[in-house]
Amino acid sequence: MVKLLFFLIISNQLLMAQDFDFANRLYYDYEQYCESALTHRRFKHSDIKPLIERLKNNNKFRVEEIGKSAEGKEIYLLTLGTGKTKVFLWSQMHGDEPTATMALFDIFNFFSISDSFDPVRKELLNKLTIYFMPMVNPDGAEIYQRRNIYEIDINRDAVRQQTPEGILLRQTFDRLRAHYGFNLHDQSTRYSVGNSFKSAALSFLAPATDYGKSIDSVRTNAIQLIGELYKTLSQFIPGHIAKYADDFEPRAFGDNFQKWGTSTILLESGGWKDDPEKQFLRKMNFITLLSAFRSIASNSFKNESLEVYDQILFNDKFIFDVVLRNLKYSRDGKSYLIDVGINLNEINFNNGSAFYYKSSIEDIGDLSVYFGYKDYDFTGMEIIPGKVFEKVFSSYDELLSLDIKELHKNGYTSVVLQGGNLEAPFTELPINILISGIDNSNEFMLGKRADFTITQGDEIRYVIINGFPIDIKNSIGEIKNGLIY
Repeated sequence: MVKLLFFLIISNQLLMAQDFDFANRLYYDYEQYCESALTHRRFKHSDIKPLIERLKNNNKFRVEEIGKSAEGKEIYLLTLGTGKTKVFLWSQMHGDEPTATMALFDIFNFFSISDSFDPVRKELLNKLTIYFMPMVNPDGAEIYQRRNIYEIDINRDAVRQQTPEGILLRQTFDRLRAHYGFNLHDQSTRYSVGNSFKSAALSFLAPATDYGKSIDSVRTNAIQLIGELYKTLSQFIPGHIAKYADDFEPRAFGDNFQKWGTSTILLESGGWKDDPEKQFLRKMNFITLLSAFRSIASNSFKNESLEVYDQILFNDKFIFDVVLRNLKYSRDGKSYLIDVGINLNEINFNNGSAFYYKSSIEDIGDLSVYFGYKDYDFTGMEIIPGKVFEKVFSSYDELLSLDIKELHKNGYTSVVLQGGNLEAPFTELPINILISGIDNSNEFMLGKRADFTITQGDEIRYVIINGFPIDIKNSIGEIKNGLIY
């Protein structure tokens, strides 16, 4: 008995070491599999369709058009392998959650290439049959919105079945009855891991099947697999892996698929510093899913303790896009020490083909328990509302000839344009534009845009325009866009 126990422990350690080695090799070799046609988040159905068509010529893949979206865009099912164990992955059920979709095309490239990973490929394709349903919501992706074109959240349509996309997903599930499922999403970039200062780059969940959050053998498989993936991925993003809220949602696909017998893992891609297009997190998805396939093929996850999953911290909200700390603020003859939390909200423009940033002051006061992707310590400095330049301009061309850096140095965050006929609500100029007749006040209040200056003595050291800080003294910083009011 002792010898058997010893053998099982050593075998488990060897499997874990092999999993770690496999993930490391994927990490360092990733660039050769990365699909070069997808370089940003706002790709569309027309961008992935030729990539799928190309796979029809690869005898490893079986490509099937299983139906169409509400607007008539093709929805596909791609199949790899001939093994007995069935794995089903679906992505971009929400149109503005594209990170995993990019990773799926990297995975398709991985299986299309012949190299030193060939023995692993052979093992996976012999033991598994893997089904991929990329971009479940192509109409939402077209305009970069969460819901489908009818404004219905597909992930709340598992039971009522009113959307064509939800019907296709349910029909595909019923047809496959896969052993394992991966529900691939993006979550808010402002989630933290518990109350830490670390962003939740990835969050996992083994969805509950009832309000009591009971655990049966199906959910146990998902819990154990997540535990193993947590250990594997922690070597790359230590402290940046969380657990998604586990409240039972009876209308959602993941919860019901778990309930209906498929061991289902929710994977949410969150935020990573200086990764606005989610390219690093795309790489993490690639490693996560291939590591999961290998673990399922070898059954190595079944040796994992349930306690690992229990110890993963839940998502929390302790992150702002920008935090300005230790600022003096004077009002009504009194001075206060404050921190300022700012979020830069992406606003869709031109039917989702572009976007701009609109800042908002989210919190003021003691923010010592919060973290900012951009985090500044302004000890000894004072915050003052930005000024509106006194001259009124009559044309946009006049603004183009302005020395805006000089305006910044003098504390101006906005200029006034008389009767301007500007179609967009934003400008690429690094300053705000106020149309004459609109309230020009730059109030420093919650919910207002973040436009102010930061002084040190009599010198203006920083200007904040639409939430973007510019270091005047060192000429450091970038204003992605100003706003037009």
